[in-house]
Amino acid sequence: MTHQAVSPRAEAWPGDPRRWGALAIVLLAVFMDLVDITIVLVAAPVIQDDLGAANADVQWIIAAYALGLGLLLITGGRLGDILGRKRMFLTGIAGFTAASAACGLAQGIGMLIAARTVQGAAAAMMVPQVLATIQVAFPREERPKALGLYGAVNGLAAAAAPIVGGLLVGNDVFGLAWRSVFWVNVPIGLATLLGAAVLMRESRSPRPPRLDLPGVALVTAGLLLVLYPLIQGAELGWPGWVWLMMAAAVPVLAVFARLQARRESGHTQPLMPVSLFRRRSFVAGLAVVVAMFSSITALFLVLTLQLQQGHGFSALRVGLTFLAWPLGLAATSGLAVRLAGTAGRRLVAAGALALTAAMVALIGTIAAAGDGLGAWHLVPGLLLGGLGFGLVAPVLVGIVLSAVPAADAGAASGVVNTVIQVAGATGVAVVGALFTTLLAGGRDIDTAAQWSLGYAVAAFALGLALTRALPSRARSL
Repeated sequence: MTHQAVSPRAEAWPGDPRRWGALAIVLLAVFMDLVDITIVLVAAPVIQDDLGAANADVQWIIAAYALGLGLLLITGGRLGDILGRKRMFLTGIAGFTAASAACGLAQGIGMLIAARTVQGAAAAMMVPQVLATIQVAFPREERPKALGLYGAVNGLAAAAAPIVGGLLVGNDVFGLAWRSVFWVNVPIGLATLLGAAVLMRESRSPRPPRLDLPGVALVTAGLLLVLYPLIQGAELGWPGWVWLMMAAAVPVLAVFARLQARRESGHTQPLMPVSLFRRRSFVAGLAVVVAMFSSITALFLVLTLQLQQGHGFSALRVGLTFLAWPLGLAATSGLAVRLAGTAGRRLVAAGALALTAAMVALIGTIAAAGDGLGAWHLVPGLLLGGLGFGLVAPVLVGIVLSAVPAADAGAASGVVNTVIQVAGATGVAVVGALFTTLLAGGRDIDTAAQWSLGYAVAAFALGLALTRALPSRARSL
């Protein structure tokens, strides 16, 4: 997360001649990261049978990645400022690829969970460098298009995870069964590593700060106090200590915010500049980001579990059912990129409205179809949701960044990127806990799915209401 003013001379710069190739490489890494948050959902029943895992172990296969990612994202962004963004991106990709191989080789559930944690931690080193790369490699007039592609990849990845997982596991690629969802990262990771080494240029903050170790410790502790009980609470029946842990996060994060404000007022670069949060439109934009990206991840988590465990869908059938979402997204995302500079807020509002309607339609369809629920029952709602998210994903980041002055755009981009990643991980934790709690309380799986999808309805409706506080159009970093 860099705090960087853009000079007039820099604005006349034509851009890095290898910028589009570098963008393709970093977006491939973003896609791998977001897919890996949830891809194991499709493979989970096969993993459970093969390794003899308990239900709690399977939840941790999913949650360990989110935990490693969420805890280190802010630190990863600052290390890019200090040590070099290309260096940290290469380090993250190398670690991610090695951890993926370790997942594929795992002989027991403990090794798999440990490797997934390392995977998430490595992703936290590479992902924060992506928006910074767009900032330093592209001239101002090209950044909206690059940001649009970044947003589209974020939106596509949530839907692609079950599709990719279904195709790999359902077709038993190379006889690897569930291990294929991890081994597929190895050739892609190696290609990304090579491409980044050739195409990316090194950059760092003009005056690299020292790493704020007390800040790192406080934010890591605060996030751990939130994420760990959310992930583990449902399995344990929500004992008292779970609520105490989450309550303890409040004073810890308050101390972190106070420390960051003190560093900023003392002209020392903080991990997270708190002055950004004094801007109402920026805070509203972050709330929309949380609503959108946590809900998308939660949607596919719930539907994947419901279709596989409740209706006997194969991994391949789940993946093919979800194809309706990326088809819808592809149909509208190009239009959103073209209109971002003139109708950005209206696009987000229209997309949020379509998403809310899609979630209501899916809940109604599940209730009406009952035990006869099939793939074609879900396609209209998924297609409408994809159309809506195609209007939101490519422009939302640019709109949120429009709420801050150009001099603060680098720092703001780091905050937005962190929020997107943590929102996805938190969506999995919150809705996974809700879904599990409902099942443990005696609800049938379809009823649990309907109540869990209610989270997405509420979140998208909140996002729609908050669009009135957003800037009217998107702009570049």
